[in-house]
Amino acid sequence: MAAARRSRLATARLHEPHLEAVSRRTIGFATMNFGVLGVVTRLYQDPTDAVGIVVWVLAGAAVLAGAVWMTTRVFVDGVGARVFGVFADVGTLAVIFTISPRVDALFGCALYAVTGAFFMFFLSRAWLVAHIAFATAATVGFTVWALAEGSGVAYTLARTIIVLLVVIGPTFTMELAWSTFRRRSDLAATDSLTGVHNLRGMWQEAIPMIERVAGAETSVAFAVADIDGFKKVNDAHGHEVGDEVLVRVAHELSEHVGDAGFVSRSGGEEFTLVVAGPTATVREIATTIPTVFDGGADAPSVTMSIGVVAAHPARSGREAARDARRRADHTMYEAKQSGGNQIRLAL
Repeated sequence: MAAARRSRLATARLHEPHLEAVSRRTIGFATMNFGVLGVVTRLYQDPTDAVGIVVWVLAGAAVLAGAVWMTTRVFVDGVGARVFGVFADVGTLAVIFTISPRVDALFGCALYAVTGAFFMFFLSRAWLVAHIAFATAATVGFTVWALAEGSGVAYTLARTIIVLLVVIGPTFTMELAWSTFRRRSDLAATDSLTGVHNLRGMWQEAIPMIERVAGAETSVAFAVADIDGFKKVNDAHGHEVGDEVLVRVAHELSEHVGDAGFVSRSGGEEFTLVVAGPTATVREIATTIPTVFDGGADAPSVTMSIGVVAAHPARSGREAARDARRRADHTMYEAKQSGGNQIRLAL
């Protein structure tokens, strides 16, 4: 499922959309502060030397990046998040370089605990490990530099240990706690038989999906699909075969939707599909949902009645999602009353 490939904060912000807005403003403010910190470290030093010029440039970039964080979603995921992560680590290193003596600069490496939180929530585990490796290398580098300047061995090593504990310890602890929380949350939002979302998972993902859609060229479609005569399948073949049919249908619907949306089991033999993206793509996916499913050698073939509607993004995400789900359900029953094995559209 596409949801399983998201960053650690991605799923959380889908469930609680306000988290993203709060996170963006917090990170934007912190990024601007990093820029101010860089300026402060250069106030009483030559602003024309190479280091000074680099720091001034990075400070200006940090202020600009902070403004971007507060006003757009450019750095929230994908390439933008990775670019910001690299900028944050390299920029932090540049600021630390301005601190003298180097034994004091060593304590500045504790700032990597702050950027580590960004890597943990917004990027993958591989990127988090890369960040920790970079922060550790920087800390060790400043340790060696401080020792070369004549700093006391015991004093310097004590600082190094403290910094590494601050940078690595909380980050890995939060990573473990977050991963555990996400696994439990995912289980609570997943249908145990088919592996797709359950009703709870559907609402958690559909509501913010609508809230993210804006503009005339994008849309969200809801499709409610119900297996025709499913009770006869259970009566004639048993519940075990009926379960196999449900699993097969869920799998084929998920394959059809792909990364454009998700599938949920919203009732016994009822599934809800939510698709978002460019209007033409959404229409193509929604209007070609299969209505006939081959049961294979051990199960009967079944047909589905499907109702498809477009959500109204002008409304709040919660209201629009519930309204679209209700209308799609009504449209599905119209298809069923017309004989089943068909798609009824209200796009």
